[in-house]
Amino acid sequence: MAIPRIFVSSTCYDLQEIRFQLRNFITDFGYDGVMSEFDDIFYGYDKHVQDSCLDEIGKCQLFVLVIGNNYGSFYHQDKQELKTPDSVTLREFKKALETKIPKHTFVNKYVDYDYKNYKRALEKEILSYFQKNEVSDEKTLEVKAQIKTKFDKSYYFPYESYKYVFYFLEIVYEQKENNAINTFETFIDIKDSLRKQWAGFMYESLTRKEKNVTSLIQPIENKIDKIEKSISKLIESKIIDNENKLSFDLTALSRENNLENLESIQDKINQLLNAVRNYEILTDDGEEHSGQRVYFDKQFTGELTKTWLDSLKVLTQSFKWSKFIHVQTVFKGFPISKYNKWYNEISYKTLFELYTLYNSLVDEDKINLTNTVSEELNKNYEKPLASPPTPKLLINPPDDDLPF
Repeated sequence: MAIPRIFVSSTCYDLQEIRFQLRNFITDFGYDGVMSEFDDIFYGYDKHVQDSCLDEIGKCQLFVLVIGNNYGSFYHQDKQELKTPDSVTLREFKKALETKIPKHTFVNKYVDYDYKNYKRALEKEILSYFQKNEVSDEKTLEVKAQIKTKFDKSYYFPYESYKYVFYFLEIVYEQKENNAINTFETFIDIKDSLRKQWAGFMYESLTRKEKNVTSLIQPIENKIDKIEKSISKLIESKIIDNENKLSFDLTALSRENNLENLESIQDKINQLLNAVRNYEILTDDGEEHSGQRVYFDKQFTGELTKTWLDSLKVLTQSFKWSKFIHVQTVFKGFPISKYNKWYNEISYKTLFELYTLYNSLVDEDKINLTNTVSEELNKNYEKPLASPPTPKLLINPPDDDLPF
């Protein structure tokens, strides 16, 4: 009976204990772990041992990546290059991307924390430059690379290896699909996450047949229903000049389609603004949890909202290759009072789509959208607590008969 083979990619020396525990966990799960130190890899006689490891990834069904605070050995073909050389682990990750193998990525909790602090500082530097300078789209990447090079020279990295590890993490976080990333402090965190993910995968596999049938039939039913509605709108059954001819009511059909388009745009706007203001997550037990992402201590006027919407142009240009943007950066200079400690990043895609929609409108519709955005942002307005009244002092207190 065939069983899944799972390729484990990480630096070996600093994560040796976790690799050993992972192998036991994978074996106990009934799967085959593939690790270089356990002779699970066939080393071709005509290939470098590193390339033999890369070839093995294509023969596996799952890929587990663990990133600690070390970058690892440089890939042998990159040693002489002037750019930042790939490590063997990074090259394995790139190979997994090429083969489109399902991946699970785990990043050390403290390394991830330091990386995000670094990214926020770098993004602040980039945003400041783009606010002061006009940069064409063709030059955006080149300018950002120059800013980063200069920034890295002055930035304090807690460890020298972080210069390379952060380069690795930037590539990992750039991936848009098949890129579930979790942080870990101990192996228990990795084990619990994999157990839940693989249980979920098993459930999806068992129920996929029924879902596939439904997913094929439902779109067809929707199209047929829409065609029937359009035909009923289009055809008006009456005879013209006593002849067997049909007349067509194009006005009703046009009005109906325009209304549907408008409702679709309205739904999209509400979805985008809700993603800016609030967060929604799915907990480990399958329950949905939501809450406010950001709070304001001053209400947005139409003029202030317009200024914010216009500022998204520079923001989306300078953060073009970032997956998320910190809420402090998104509302820098605006009346933000506090934000959620854990869910404080807004998707770049959300902000890009909001600005693109706003920028595509004529001036009159821009004003209307601005009013809508104002109303939505003001839902996160938190009125400052009033100061307690100052007690009045009696200038001439009344006399009494007490001797003290």
